[in-house]
Amino acid sequence: MGNVIELVSRERTYTGREVAELLGIGASTLRKWSMLLEQHGYWFLRDNQNWREYRRADIAVLQRFYQLTKDELLSQEEAALLLVNQEESEAPSPATVSASLETATAPAPRIQPQTSPLELQVRELAAHVKRQDAAHEALLERIEKQEAYIRSSLKERDRRLTKAMSDIMDAKAQIAKMKEEKRKTSIWHKLLRLN
Repeated sequence: MGNVIELVSRERTYTGREVAELLGIGASTLRKWSMLLEQHGYWFLRDNQNWREYRRADIAVLQRFYQLTKDELLSQEEAALLLVNQEESEAPSPATVSASLETATAPAPRIQPQTSPLELQVRELAAHVKRQDAAHEALLERIEKQEAYIRSSLKERDRRLTKAMSDIMDAKAQIAKMKEEKRKTSIWHKLLRLN
């Protein structure tokens, strides 16, 4: 079993861009196909940044998916179901795996049972949900800070507008007072000149 794990870990993997070029499709189409296969139980390797890594077997499955949808005119949903069911039927049963382990010449150390692809996906989803929650909380905090800043800016603007209006009203009153004084003095001048 250790040899199998070592072989899988040494198996060359391909990026999504490489596989898309190899299949002659766009990267978004490859993502769509991969997600559809995953929804039906197919499992792709993931790197430490949670990007899909494609093995040769995965590329073969994707090529078959392409054939089923383009040449045999199956819907993508039907093709995904068919391929996932084929993969499950071709996978060795747990009894076969345990029998091959018992017949091994050297006694292998007891290995913890591997987590199933479904468990890995659940863990990945849980981690993704936690990241989304953290991002959501950060956005809410940022929005609250922006709203507080906007409220304080509006209060300051209102204070300045009120002061400006008050200053304008005071200036108008002073101008009116000066005009009235000028008018009064001019009336007295006219009266004094007449005498």
